[in-house]
Amino acid sequence: MDSQDEQPRQRWSTLKAATLYGVVVLCLLAAMVWTLRDHRHRELDAARDNTLAQAELIAEWASGAFARIDDTLSGLADLYALSLNGEGDERLAIHFETLASLRRQNLPFLDAIGIIDPAGQTLYSMGNPGFPGEEPEERAFIHRFLQVQEPMRSDVYWSPGEDEHRMLYLRRMFDAEGRVIGVAAARLDLFFFTHALESIPLGEGHGIAFLDDDMRLIARRPGVPDVPATRALGMRVESPEVAERIRDPRSQSVTVVSPLDGSRRIVGIGRVEGLPFAAMFGHEVDHVLADCRQRAVLLSLGWLSVSLLGLLILVHYLRLARTEADLQKSEKTLRDINQSLEAELRIAAMAFETHLGMFITDATGTIRKVNGTFERITGYSAKEVLGRNPRLLNSGRHDAGFYRNMWSRIQTQGSWQGEVWNRRKNGDTYPQWVTISAVKGDDGNVSHYVATLSDMTHRKEAEREAHRLAFYDPLTGLPNRRMLLDRVGQVVESGRCRERRGALLFIDLDGFKHINDSLGHQKGDELLQLVATRIVETGRETDLVARLGGDEFVVLAQGMGATIDEASQVAERLANKLLGSLAEPCWLGAHRYLLSGSIGIALLDRGTRSVEECLQQAEMAMYQAKQAGRNTLRFFDPDMQAIAVRRAMLETDLRQAVKRNQLRLFYQVQVDASAKVTGVEALLRWEHPEHGMVPPSDFIPVAEEGYLIVVIGGWVLETACRQLAAWAGDPVTADWTMAVNISPLQFQQPDFVAGLEAILAATGARPRQLKLELTETLFMKEPETVRDTMCRLKTMGIRFSLDDFGTGYSSLAYLNRLPLDQLKIDQSFVRTLFEDAANAVISASIIDLGRNLGLEVIAEGVETQAHRDWLADHGCHAYQGYFYSRPLPAAQLMELLESSGSLMAGPNAG
Repeated sequence: MDSQDEQPRQRWSTLKAATLYGVVVLCLLAAMVWTLRDHRHRELDAARDNTLAQAELIAEWASGAFARIDDTLSGLADLYALSLNGEGDERLAIHFETLASLRRQNLPFLDAIGIIDPAGQTLYSMGNPGFPGEEPEERAFIHRFLQVQEPMRSDVYWSPGEDEHRMLYLRRMFDAEGRVIGVAAARLDLFFFTHALESIPLGEGHGIAFLDDDMRLIARRPGVPDVPATRALGMRVESPEVAERIRDPRSQSVTVVSPLDGSRRIVGIGRVEGLPFAAMFGHEVDHVLADCRQRAVLLSLGWLSVSLLGLLILVHYLRLARTEADLQKSEKTLRDINQSLEAELRIAAMAFETHLGMFITDATGTIRKVNGTFERITGYSAKEVLGRNPRLLNSGRHDAGFYRNMWSRIQTQGSWQGEVWNRRKNGDTYPQWVTISAVKGDDGNVSHYVATLSDMTHRKEAEREAHRLAFYDPLTGLPNRRMLLDRVGQVVESGRCRERRGALLFIDLDGFKHINDSLGHQKGDELLQLVATRIVETGRETDLVARLGGDEFVVLAQGMGATIDEASQVAERLANKLLGSLAEPCWLGAHRYLLSGSIGIALLDRGTRSVEECLQQAEMAMYQAKQAGRNTLRFFDPDMQAIAVRRAMLETDLRQAVKRNQLRLFYQVQVDASAKVTGVEALLRWEHPEHGMVPPSDFIPVAEEGYLIVVIGGWVLETACRQLAAWAGDPVTADWTMAVNISPLQFQQPDFVAGLEAILAATGARPRQLKLELTETLFMKEPETVRDTMCRLKTMGIRFSLDDFGTGYSSLAYLNRLPLDQLKIDQSFVRTLFEDAANAVISASIIDLGRNLGLEVIAEGVETQAHRDWLADHGCHAYQGYFYSRPLPAAQLMELLESSGSLMAGPNAG
């Protein structure tokens, strides 16, 4: 072969080698670009699915939170309709304050609530004065809602102002014939969203927001940069892409640049059912694609390394080609190298080292290579899996059909991806997202399989956490109100209560609020967790125990019996077990606390109409148990409804009584043996604008139960001391004493002594003329603390009288140690002196006891001359009662005494 023929052959060989090198490098580059684009699309698609799922869960949670408002308004509407269908007394509508008062304390975002008639007139309201319709925009919205002819049941209004950010929620009320009889309205504090979002865990790059239909911001986490939360609420967000989709009832996702912080996000949008709001869950695109960028860098370095290696091989080949002697050997070597190089390049194109776990098998399915991420995810080292089949990762959760479908897809389409449950080396099963691709050689046959896998554990945990927030109470882990209503609804709708009746047991803890306020919310939370555990352990395995909020729990018990009698007996036994369990001492660390519970029971039977009705009946029965003395149970009775309404109405009006100047002090004289007035007792009266003078026996227990007695007691002390100071300027009344009843709760306040000192200083009343009347129940708990407080007041000159002595504790153990000045015989003994011999013995014993202890003794309830004479004969020389004067306002009392011509007020019934 001459040199002339050889040169073209050498050039042809060189051109072939260079072309082959270029094609391989370009193919490798194309494969790398395709892989990156595919991975990028998968990451973005996964992020869109995730944000959309999270947005839907958050929207569902928000809908559940606000469903309680709709439940409350629905209950008000039903109760109002029932009241109008009763005896025709329209004033029965006021009874709706029961449900509003009972529910408002458990709805932290409820600001005010009210009832409006079809003419737009407010029948009543509670919460903010003037609500509903105190703002012109609100009035206009209510008017439009009343004029709309369409049968719409509810509507929402929100117009953010500069400082007020509240939403108005309206719900029509219908009578039995379907006619509109008015509107129930609620005003909601939208800052609830901002506080609620703080409890939702967020990953890096994630964000949550709520927008209304006009693109105004309700809440956002994280907050708006450089904008306080109070200013961010109501801020208009300029985002046309979101505005186009926010009103669509379907959930959607969109990629936008946030106008608030400039970051590009994938945003899932979920509608909040029943409200003009949308929940949004965003994931920053930069964070989503962080792994893609890392992968691009690694693949680029790999491609560059392989290209340089190929170039070196090409140069080496060309050098060998220059020598004719080694031409055949060089060509053979080059073919071998090219074949090996092409296989390696195809494998390298799959981006082996990445944040995803990867393993490569040969055509028979034997593992040939794994990366470090695979080792970290599975727990297996490379040495433990090389040469083995991937079946060692199987968890056993998938059947053979699952794997047949997987490999059929790989064979026909070249790849497969989906969720697979696998097993780690330590035996834990966990979810993975797996992608398997077939790699083919030049002959078209599969040479390798490349699989990528990512651990989905954290994503599943996030989904479970969102579900937990929507359906479970975060403090106790019990089902929340939403799940309870859902379960009760299933029981009612399925008719299961017809075969084996069920029951709702509504539990409210007695005295928990006082413990929570005095010890702090942390101890209160621990106590609630302990109580929740007790209720679950006491109930049956089939019972559902839920926490509604605060210290309210509900037990849904099914299969109680085939008849009402049988079901009621089983329910009563279960309730008694719960009462016994709740009454056991609660130990938190080394401290012991005592609680009890009041339980209301409503049976689920054929007459059950709605879930809300069941829960309302159980709640009203619970309040009847409260009124019966607590630590007891009651079954629902329709008659209790009127009683509960009356009590709740009193509490609602009583909260405003001081501000509206409706409280009055009457004074009843106290006289000595010569009938000379020595002082008065201040007695509280409530002049209600509609009901007139409300008896103290009606409203004092309500004030004590609602902890209003502290505020009211402060007003009584200040008013009495002002009157005492005013009488000090008149020689006739200058030496009178003023007796004031003090509630145990008021006396136990930490600032009681300081508050009384401030009142005396402000009014100028003389401490030595002030006499505090205490009851025996005060000394039953923490007697040493009570004694210390009394001693501090005693040093100021204040005197003490033990009121209602003989009706309760009556222990000489504490009586001799307290700095008392006077014992007061209760009127229940005095009025029946001559009808009940035992009362006469008790009265005489109290007089003797007081004389032996060196204490004054005064008798109240003296109504006749015979009462006075008997008491005088037995050694009691101070009296109070109708025989001398009824309780009167200060001016009328002075007129009465002056009209008698002297202060020797003889028998006078007023």
